[in-house]
Amino acid sequence: MTDLRENLGWLIGSTATAIAMAIGWFISSGVVVNLLFLLVGSGITYFVQTRTQKRAWKREYTVKIAEEVYGSLFRHVKWIIPSLEEKHYRQLSFEEWRLIQDDYRYFMVDEKFRTKLDEVFERVQNYNMAIYKLENIILPKIVNEETKRVFNVDTDEHARVEVKYVEGNLPHSGTPSTIRCLISQTHPKDDVLRGTTEISNVECLVNVRRKDGTTFHDPDMEKFNQFWESCLRRMKEDKTYNFIIEENEKLLKEARNLKKEIVKRIEEPWKI
Repeated sequence: MTDLRENLGWLIGSTATAIAMAIGWFISSGVVVNLLFLLVGSGITYFVQTRTQKRAWKREYTVKIAEEVYGSLFRHVKWIIPSLEEKHYRQLSFEEWRLIQDDYRYFMVDEKFRTKLDEVFERVQNYNMAIYKLENIILPKIVNEETKRVFNVDTDEHARVEVKYVEGNLPHSGTPSTIRCLISQTHPKDDVLRGTTEISNVECLVNVRRKDGTTFHDPDMEKFNQFWESCLRRMKEDKTYNFIIEENEKLLKEARNLKKEIVKRIEEPWKI
């Protein structure tokens, strides 16, 4: 048993000595240093190549999003802004986002900005519904009631004013939409004469179609002006009209911010 322990101790000692001598030789010969340099160099090369490849993939995907999503959105937002700035109070088109919502492109937009676009789209829809209600329900009711009250005519329609004038020796006439003129708060006479230069012989004639099919004509513009002011007053008191006025300003601010953010995202690929 004593011999076994002595032999085992001698074996372990010899093995440890051999290992120590081998390590010493590796260090003194420079093999370890070379191996370390090789490993570090390979690691750096792999890291750089991987990072470069990821940047290339990211740039390629970002360009794809810019082309398939943000390019078309930019055009629609750009068209919306002038209409809001000039206070046309007409329905807005943001249908491009609805189309994107219905297909895979929706998930190409990050969640935070996607939620923002969803909110703006819903607000545009509500704004458009209010415009439709004002143009087709509220104002027709107001102008028809005021037509009957002011002109005492039994009709299902409303008073229209025909403006005739001479410009540059040429006769002109126009019958603008009473509804659109009310929304823009522009008197029909001013609407027809807008943009004209030298005008003369301006005549205005109020026309109302009776229920029996005949037409009532009245050259008395004082009555029409009374009708006009009454319609304006009632429109300004309407809550739908006031919603449209307030929402126009809010949507304008949102559209301008959206445009800046979209431009930033379109430019992003070239900064990667």
